[in-house]
Amino acid sequence: MPAESYRSNLVKPQTSIINLYADIEVIKLEKLINDHIDSVLYQDTSFTDNGNDNLKLKAWKAGDVKLKFEQDELSWELPARVVFKKGVKLFGYNVPYVDAWEYTGQIRLRYKTKLGVNRDWNIKSVTVSDGYIWTKKPAVKIGGVDVPVTIIANLLLPGYLQTFSKQIDDLISTDFDFRGYAEKGWSMLFNPFKIPGVYNAWLSITPYSVSLVPIQGLAGHIRLGAAITSDVMCLLDNTPSSGKVAALPYIQPLKLASDTFRINLLTDIPYSTINRMITQQIGDSIFQFGSRRIRFETFRVYGTDEKMAVETKVSGSINGTLYLTGVPYFNSEDTTLRIKSLKFDLKTRNLAMRSSKWLFNGKIERAITRSVAIPFKSNIAGIEQQITALIRHYPLVYGFELNGKLARLSVSDLYLSPESVKANVVFSGNLSFGLGDLNPPGMAH
Repeated sequence: MPAESYRSNLVKPQTSIINLYADIEVIKLEKLINDHIDSVLYQDTSFTDNGNDNLKLKAWKAGDVKLKFEQDELSWELPARVVFKKGVKLFGYNVPYVDAWEYTGQIRLRYKTKLGVNRDWNIKSVTVSDGYIWTKKPAVKIGGVDVPVTIIANLLLPGYLQTFSKQIDDLISTDFDFRGYAEKGWSMLFNPFKIPGVYNAWLSITPYSVSLVPIQGLAGHIRLGAAITSDVMCLLDNTPSSGKVAALPYIQPLKLASDTFRINLLTDIPYSTINRMITQQIGDSIFQFGSRRIRFETFRVYGTDEKMAVETKVSGSINGTLYLTGVPYFNSEDTTLRIKSLKFDLKTRNLAMRSSKWLFNGKIERAITRSVAIPFKSNIAGIEQQITALIRHYPLVYGFELNGKLARLSVSDLYLSPESVKANVVFSGNLSFGLGDLNPPGMAH
């Protein structure tokens, strides 16, 4: 018989990409801004500050801020009422009987904000002025009569607009703690998830790097996210311990744009199952070779290095034990375990050729090859259903949820152990892990 032997195989799970995200509704960001911006937007009460500019200016909020997210930019409109006071000078001094010319008007200030996430997970924003529109053109009062002075006002106003830009950036960086949410989500991944159902199955995730996903805006939402590279295993009848939580890593440049998620299930197909299926198919079958015939009585499979040996006891024109060897493989067309290149073992062939050349016409090899077709799909259908149920809007703590879908089943590795054929079954699909609604501090969930 071929010597029974096995190689020590360490299966490396296929890499998974998990989306970690937080979602901000633009309407809630609007509310945050409007709640935090004071009614007085800006106030300059001295003629002598700002390089002795001889100007006083005051701006009041005159309505709610309106936001719109386009591509990777937030567009802002801030309605305001402004009053300028320009000192009137004569020979370098203010005219004593005229305090100032006073201009009043109403305006819509426009800004654009680029949003991003730093490698240390803090939200960064760069806000610049996008101009303004006068809704009520400023005028100077002379003797109680409004005299339009739009040109003068337009020359005075731009120097003050960047002050508002800085206020907006400070507000965003202070009130949106994306790093805090990311740390919670990251640490939660290290805790195994019990898969609900009759099988004692657990999902174990080992994350190890993070790449930035570009900020996206769609249908009134802003999504902040990252792609987490990880290994994901489904373990049966083996409750895993919680892994040691690693520190949240710095964000790396995006290398993998895919969101493909793979659950690696290491499953066993016992040799006893294969023996039983071969016996059901051709056990007690009689093969006719001209005037000769043989009956297959028992079958046993085992490993011989990386091949599978099939041992069968026969009676009839030959009484004894025959040995064949072949290579186990996964047939993706019908999701079955099969054997290819099945041939009589060399020692068996050399011994039998002296008196039984009629055995070697391929008939026996083809019969046994056809009989080995172990279905994967039916064996793991229950596990697949449980995983599907787990990742479809599965609520977790802190407002996080799992959300995903399985799309495909494949086998990446097959190897032989002393008791079974071990298969790394891979369920492919996509998975996201995050917050459906990110709420900044002070806002109701």
